[in-house]
Amino acid sequence: MTESIQSPAELSSLDYRLESYAGLLRSFREAGYEFGSFEGGRPAPGEILLRHDVDLSLDRALAMAERERELGVASTYCVLLSAPVYDLTRPRNLRLLGRIVDLGHDLALHFDTHRYWSPTADPGRAVIEAKATDELDVLGRLVGETPSTVSFHIPPEWTIDRSFEPFTSTYAPAFFSEIGYRSDSSQKWRSTDPFGDTLPERLQLLVHPGLWHADGRPMGEIVDERRRRCYGRVDDFFDPLDAAAGEQ
Repeated sequence: MTESIQSPAELSSLDYRLESYAGLLRSFREAGYEFGSFEGGRPAPGEILLRHDVDLSLDRALAMAERERELGVASTYCVLLSAPVYDLTRPRNLRLLGRIVDLGHDLALHFDTHRYWSPTADPGRAVIEAKATDELDVLGRLVGETPSTVSFHIPPEWTIDRSFEPFTSTYAPAFFSEIGYRSDSSQKWRSTDPFGDTLPERLQLLVHPGLWHADGRPMGEIVDERRRRCYGRVDDFFDPLDAAAGEQ
């Protein structure tokens, strides 16, 4: 039986199951879109720049990367150096990143300005470039090749529609205000129309891998589980110290 594929413009909502995500990619392909890379500059007509901000889980990122590979889709995975939910210095996590790259995807830096500055205080272009370049260099040493693309985490207004000399920002005008832009942030596609009645000629599509599971779990449940895991790692570190202090 031939699978029925809806146009993205016909979708009224999505249930955040990984298989539904695969169906979404197939629908874009059926509509004639191709998938490009930020390294290629402003997308051509009929091209999608597919980006993933890895906020919650490298395992979910790999699961999404594998599904994309099966569909012949390449995307860009943006990873945090400062995430409390995963540690890029762990060999296992570096192996996960290596597998994502081996599947044909790009790596980029997910840069958290909130660790350095207030969201309301623009530190200036040169300062932002210096900090982001420092993190790009660290990421490059970890993975073996320095990425050239930066995605800002929960971007303050002073990162939007702004270009930077040392790296490509996913929020530069050529990738943001000058083309279509859609994001699945906070699982909002559960209750809102993802793409509207008409599709843009060029599109950047942001999808967060940690929000998509086999069973379409709600965001609150996902976040609570990740929070418990973080607390557990902190307890695993401090409990032996508490025990040692009690023995003195």
